[in-house]
Amino acid sequence: MHGCTIAAADEAGHGRVRDVDWCVLSGERWVVGGLPGSGKTRLLETAAGLCPPLAGQVRLLGRDVATLGEREARVLRRQVGFVYGDGGRLMSHLTLAQNLALPLCYHRNCELEAVADELDQLLAAFGLEAMARRLPSQVNPAFRQRAALARALALQPQVLLLDNPLAPLNTAHTHWWLDFLNGTDIGWPCPATVVAVTDDLRPWLDVAGRFALIRDTRWLVVGGRERLSAPVEPVLRELLAAGNART
Repeated sequence: MHGCTIAAADEAGHGRVRDVDWCVLSGERWVVGGLPGSGKTRLLETAAGLCPPLAGQVRLLGRDVATLGEREARVLRRQVGFVYGDGGRLMSHLTLAQNLALPLCYHRNCELEAVADELDQLLAAFGLEAMARRLPSQVNPAFRQRAALARALALQPQVLLLDNPLAPLNTAHTHWWLDFLNGTDIGWPCPATVVAVTDDLRPWLDVAGRFALIRDTRWLVVGGRERLSAPVEPVLRELLAAGNART
């Protein structure tokens, strides 16, 4: 992103994330911290090419998103996996298996039977086999979040974008996510390039190598982990505070 101003939580036009100059290199792990309502989700959506910036330029995998036709944009977005928080926005009328198969069938223009073997591997890798025929409403929220991750990775993208996915999880499920992101082999690859946004930085300290902050509508690159040891920004201290119970 270069010189971007991004619409934040206030759809009336008052909320903004301003002056975003940000380059994520292949293989980097970034975590962006911000208080609730600061514009973290819209930042990710803009980075993924799902929402246009109010100003500035967004380049995705080297391509200027604004210049792409519909077909080019669709092909490019296949290389980006996106996981929303709070259950991952699964299709409520589809089973978990059907949700996971959706990107495979859509982008390959095929029926479910054509991807059955690949779907079985995906369900097994993410520990979802026993829940495959259940609707999202019939599944524990933590496993809905994991199913959203599996769906985002079904096409094995180059980049993974995570919208505060750990917020609703207990300790065991949080450890599963962090182990996976740190390279534990589950039988399905994790992209080398990961960007997460969060309102609690503590669980991410051993995952990311680079950190940034949204502070009062402004974009601030913090730097590496060593810059978090004695934070001077009040918002950064709050995001690192023990006992942080925000969701």
